[in-house]
Amino acid sequence: MPKPSTSRTQYVWYMTGLTSFVIPMGIQAVLFPWLVVVQLQESASRLGMAQMATQLPGLFLILFGGLLADRIDQRKILISCHIVAAAPAAGLALAVYYGHLSYPVLIIYALVMGTVGPFMQPARDGMLNRIAGDELQRTVTITMGLTFGAQIFGYAAASFADRIGAVTILALQSAIVLSGAFICLKLMPSRPLAHDSAGKSRITQIKSGLRLVLGSNRMLPALIMIAVTSFFYGGSFFVLNPLIVRDIYGGSAVDISLCYGMFMCGTIVSTILLVTSGGLHLQGKGMLLAVFFGGFCLLLAALKLSFYGYLAALFIWGMCGGVSLSMGRTIMQESAPRDHLARVMSIFSLGNIGAMPLGTFTMGFCAAQIGSLASLIVAVAGVWLVATIVWVKTDLATLEPLSIPMD
Repeated sequence: MPKPSTSRTQYVWYMTGLTSFVIPMGIQAVLFPWLVVVQLQESASRLGMAQMATQLPGLFLILFGGLLADRIDQRKILISCHIVAAAPAAGLALAVYYGHLSYPVLIIYALVMGTVGPFMQPARDGMLNRIAGDELQRTVTITMGLTFGAQIFGYAAASFADRIGAVTILALQSAIVLSGAFICLKLMPSRPLAHDSAGKSRITQIKSGLRLVLGSNRMLPALIMIAVTSFFYGGSFFVLNPLIVRDIYGGSAVDISLCYGMFMCGTIVSTILLVTSGGLHLQGKGMLLAVFFGGFCLLLAALKLSFYGYLAALFIWGMCGGVSLSMGRTIMQESAPRDHLARVMSIFSLGNIGAMPLGTFTMGFCAAQIGSLASLIVAVAGVWLVATIVWVKTDLATLEPLSIPMD
């Protein structure tokens, strides 16, 4: 068992490595739609398709990434992913510098970047339990808060795109994510926990993880809610938000980054409250209530508030999102057997990453047909309908927390 000082050191390196990936993703979250809708002046549906391209590879690769994280050293996966993720941003910077920016170039960038997350996320999730020890909910919540907090720095950096240009911002993105490879070298190698792999094909092992989640009265309802919120609310966040800023408020990259930043500030506030209060006992109920209240915030945003009112709605929506995602992750982490942990968390990520490209495409299509503000109402209606069914038909709202992951 690692010494306490070693565990603390590993905790710090883990969180630092996480930050080195999240900040570049924050840059991408603002810069990518800005390049599509401001620099190239593409339509709502084309933005939806472009955002879908960043998430589509995860739909096909995330389960394999979870299997890989259960079978080989997770540290090696993280180092490799950081190195690979540095290349697309550098390539896009060269394309912009030499005047070759185009919609197909952005789609290629999106697809390449989209292949990294399906391997990165399961490896991080699999390592998290070892880092957390017996304070799982607290560590998951802090990780979520740090994830959202670090993204704000990325948003802030991307907000300078109007003034210093995309090339410099993309070079910064590439450099930061590459530094993460050196940070991850400080992490201790992980011992693969999968001991059911002998004589079984990869597909069979992936199916065993799926059966485990789909047969669980704890994990399946949480997975359903994550998938539904990713589809509707994720689509709203990544597609409707930049369209609203451009079409309703006439904003620029600064305003897009400010909107994303306000959402993330909300998640940080809710994270601080969760950590200082000791977390929630009824995690599933907290998850559902956060989803419902977040919908009210989007309905307010659909009323065409002033820009500052819109920012306030995003802030409170972010608080709700922080609670919902933290509780969902905690339920999955607690309920997963140790030798299936990365696979289970990859299925959780599939619910998130897999639903989001469909959601971004759908919300982009809705915005093109009925407008971006009206599409917010569609998103809320979809989430509320499913959340009501889950509350009534499952035990999610009454789940008691587990002290340790199940063996």
